[in-house]
Amino acid sequence: MTLTQLEYIVAVAKHGNFRVAAKSCFVTQPTLSMQIQKLEDQLGVKIFDRSQQPIQATPIGQKILDQARVVLSQSALIGELIKQEKQEIAGDLSLAIIPTLAPYLLPLFLQDFSARYPAVRLHVEESKTDSIIEALRQNRLDVGLLVTPLSEPLIRECPLFEEPFYVYTSRQNPLAALDLVEEKDLREQDMLLLTEGHCMREQVLSICRSRQSRAVALDAPLQFESGSIETLCHLVENGKGYTIIPHLAKIWQENRPGKVIAFADPCPSREVSLACHQSYVKESLLQALIQCIRANLPESLQHPHHRYRTLGIR
Repeated sequence: MTLTQLEYIVAVAKHGNFRVAAKSCFVTQPTLSMQIQKLEDQLGVKIFDRSQQPIQATPIGQKILDQARVVLSQSALIGELIKQEKQEIAGDLSLAIIPTLAPYLLPLFLQDFSARYPAVRLHVEESKTDSIIEALRQNRLDVGLLVTPLSEPLIRECPLFEEPFYVYTSRQNPLAALDLVEEKDLREQDMLLLTEGHCMREQVLSICRSRQSRAVALDAPLQFESGSIETLCHLVENGKGYTIIPHLAKIWQENRPGKVIAFADPCPSREVSLACHQSYVKESLLQALIQCIRANLPESLQHPHHRYRTLGIR
């Protein structure tokens, strides 16, 4: 059994196709197939069910793949130790970020990070929380930018900042007359929500804790859900409803026709963190990313003036 063979099976699991996996490993398909077959013969089990498309791991193959990812991660530690000794920040870094953070947080630090660390090849994708957690569990992703706590034993969380929520309302809504909003002021039947699968949806719903208001919401004349905070804000501006937005999104609403209203203390908020697998070894890269994000945050998030009530995501 070799590290190369383990790299090949992990590549096939990732791409679900021998040809694409071979291309990603810069070898020919016959070479990759032969090495995987050799490994299967040596172990006496089938790692992949080749009758399925895309190719799927067998039950025992999945266990082998999970261990292979751990072995490959640990083998990379030697190179990482050398980089740390030389104080070198370089290599590949894959980052996934949730949609309610991506359009507001990424523009703050990406350009600066690339300028500071030109030897780092950064790959960024947008994904929902559950998908990021699964990718981190399987060591298919280096780090995730998402809302915590996750309560996942295999995942390490590095909190970055606490982000308060605000009400964004149309000028026609009664809420627009308020200077501060208390949670009892909110009627869910007027609220525009994110679609299922967004962790912020559950956080927002937890702000409106009245069971009675949720029952009434089913009879609301307009029930609309969107996967985009921006879409919800545009609808608010052209109607009588309201939505809940995080602080970074609020910064982009300054010149918009709706009204942004702060919550009375303790302000509902969410904890934003970088998360990685407990076995993740690129500590120098992780710390560089943490420091760069924190350095580029707005002053209001670096030195908050609110008392917060952090909302869970489950």
